[in-house]
Amino acid sequence: MAVLADSANASKAARAAGVARSWAYECRDTDPSFAQEWDEALEIAADKLEEQAWARANFEGVQYKFDKAGNPLLHPVTGEPYFERVGSDAVLMALLKAHRPEKFKDRQEVTGKDGAPLLPPTDTSKLSREELLSLLSIRRKMQPGEGATE
Repeated sequence: MAVLADSANASKAARAAGVARSWAYECRDTDPSFAQEWDEALEIAADKLEEQAWARANFEGVQYKFDKAGNPLLHPVTGEPYFERVGSDAVLMALLKAHRPEKFKDRQEVTGKDGAPLLPPTDTSKLSREELLSLLSIRRKMQPGEGATE
């Protein structure tokens, strides 16, 4: 299970264990204890990926700089190899969407008051006064707690 926890790759884990991938899946499907270990290994692998994603999002990566000949560029003051911090804005946004979806999700759902559906605009200019009053009466009866009778 250690290889599965490191890679989240069932084929690689089966090869490391010296068994066929199909047999590993069969064991997972028939042995609840094995299935639980399998799921835990995949959770560990996902945690490792998330840890790496956080590091990339926080620009914790280092990229050394080289000249055209492949020699490391040296910092002019310290003489140490020159590097830049690197990260990923895409990973940063993915993490924000996962952990703060109410703020960073791609789409906003537009609804009426208290989540009610929006009604399309209607042109009532062609209705008579009596028809408008009738519609208003119906609307009042349909409002919860306002004139509704059972």
